[in-house]
Amino acid sequence: MANKSIADELTAVAGVASAIQAHAQSYGIDIAPICSALKIDPDLFQSLTERISLDRICRLLEACALLADDEAFGLKCVNRFVAGSTGPFGYGLMTAPTVRDFVRFLALHMQYVTYASNLRLTIDDRFASFSWSFAPAIVKRDQYVDMGIALTMRGLRDIVGSQADLVELDLERPRPKSPQVFRDYLTRKLRFGCRENALRIPASLLDVHNPKADARLFSLMDIQCRSMWPNSQGQEGSFIDQVRKFLILRMAQSNPSLSEISPHFGISERTFQRRLAEEHTSLAEIRDDLRRELSLNLLTESELPIAEICYRLGYSAPSAFTRSVARWFGRTPSELRGRKSA
Repeated sequence: MANKSIADELTAVAGVASAIQAHAQSYGIDIAPICSALKIDPDLFQSLTERISLDRICRLLEACALLADDEAFGLKCVNRFVAGSTGPFGYGLMTAPTVRDFVRFLALHMQYVTYASNLRLTIDDRFASFSWSFAPAIVKRDQYVDMGIALTMRGLRDIVGSQADLVELDLERPRPKSPQVFRDYLTRKLRFGCRENALRIPASLLDVHNPKADARLFSLMDIQCRSMWPNSQGQEGSFIDQVRKFLILRMAQSNPSLSEISPHFGISERTFQRRLAEEHTSLAEIRDDLRRELSLNLLTESELPIAEICYRLGYSAPSAFTRSVARWFGRTPSELRGRKSA
């Protein structure tokens, strides 16, 4: 793989990309040269256990959509996707006893299959509401989100049939030129350009029984996913690497305190501080370094409005972001972006 960036620290189960090659071929696109340029091995896409860079999968999908001249390329990958290609995650969703079990499993294990952030699940007397986003390092992600939510909606439709059109969906992606294609694949109740991706399932559907339910297999897949979480013991590198990844996934949130972070690592605040001091750094320094690298990436490699970049990096106001960029690079955000495009 090419030199690793912040984005490469975030991975996905390789099987999520299993349908891309066949779907691209239907447009006459050979993904081999694209994969070579991205330094990813397409043979890994058929693996149930390998993990690859989420950012590079996203870039592959965006390149295919551009070459195919089809804004719904990622969405339509679902037509070629073989159920269970994501391993225990896919089989868990397939065998969930009820819709309630389905959405709980989805919310619990999305972190396993793909490094999403800001995951929240609430269930009340009206809806089961699940929302999520991605770390700001994952810039080109619309096609990937389209593909993922299409797979989720296909799984729901297998359980509830046409009642899936009662499900409400919010998508971060901009409104496409042909939104009807998205409504046909997903649900009629669909909004674009939202702050986060969100899935709202009416409470009336939560206890619908899955005709493919297998409670024993579902339980086994839950255990298997837990054991394979990318943040399981020994899988995330050094302590500093783990802290960086924790912060990357929560950049849009307000600055976390030691009391909020230390329980995640199973240590006291004092021990957390001591371990950072042993590495000659601090929580503030790590967060500042991440913001600097992500700012440069978002300003020079994306067309996101500066206000949106501020939000993604957790700044309370554009003025605070401008001061930080000036401190890091000696330029304003607009000047830095203009210098890249000049």
